[in-house]
Amino acid sequence: MLPELHIYLNGEIVEESRARISPFDRGFLWGDGVYEITPCFSRRPFRLADHLDRLYRSLRYVRIDPGISREEMQKATLALLEANSSRLEEEGFYRIGHWVTRGMDSPSMAARDAGPATVCIFWRPVHVEAFAHFYKEGVRLTVVPTRRVPPECIETRAKVTSKMNQILAELDADASGALSLMLDIYGNVAENAVANFFIVRNGVLWTPPERNILEGITRKVVFELASRLGIPLEERHFTMYDIAQAEEFFLASSARCALPVREVDSFRPKGSVPGPITRRLMEAFVEETGFDFSRYIRVNAKP
Repeated sequence: MLPELHIYLNGEIVEESRARISPFDRGFLWGDGVYEITPCFSRRPFRLADHLDRLYRSLRYVRIDPGISREEMQKATLALLEANSSRLEEEGFYRIGHWVTRGMDSPSMAARDAGPATVCIFWRPVHVEAFAHFYKEGVRLTVVPTRRVPPECIETRAKVTSKMNQILAELDADASGALSLMLDIYGNVAENAVANFFIVRNGVLWTPPERNILEGITRKVVFELASRLGIPLEERHFTMYDIAQAEEFFLASSARCALPVREVDSFRPKGSVPGPITRRLMEAFVEETGFDFSRYIRVNAKP
């Protein structure tokens, strides 16, 4: 049994079982908050600064004052890492969660009357063995009927806790035993419920522009690695027609780095899985993070 970890809650570090949040917190009542998930490989947070920068951009957009500065948030995160260090597996993979809500609701139920903010930081283990074989076989995606909420309604670059749009997409895909691929309201490819999506067409990486998708930190790392490796990359709109012509597909997220895709509905990539460009990026992620998902592939695992 894994040892209980500590969490940070409103200025205190306590064991998870002792943490208490009011049922009248607006995060629970209305999904009124923002969040970040930062990967932590072998006790080393990966791109923590980038994730905290995005957290504070999201906070500014939704007009929540967390009550602590970005620098204080980083110090609190590292203090929590130290408090948990003896309880974390030395070579383990964890997600670091940063959740900030508008805080306690008032009898008026008006957002302007809420607060102070609720700030929570925690570590959650990732069971890599459950999905590691997909790095060899690739995952299957299906285009779901739930469309990505357009930026005219809520800015897609903000990482908000109101995730019903993506949850419905996930449930849509679950019915077919696949992962989701969401389109925008115009029929352009957008993203997976929890990851950015890339294709390779004529040797060039294509990914949707930020207008329709989350401003992914791992997506940013893909851009950096592609530049370093000399892989051409374009941000552009594309449709299922382009997927039908593509040589490779993959997902990019904090929890998966670069994960190959073997099929999108009935469309399979023209090349191998993982394809040569996807494989180069997977290898570059191993060098970048020091963590190799393929080490966890079980011999008898089924895709």
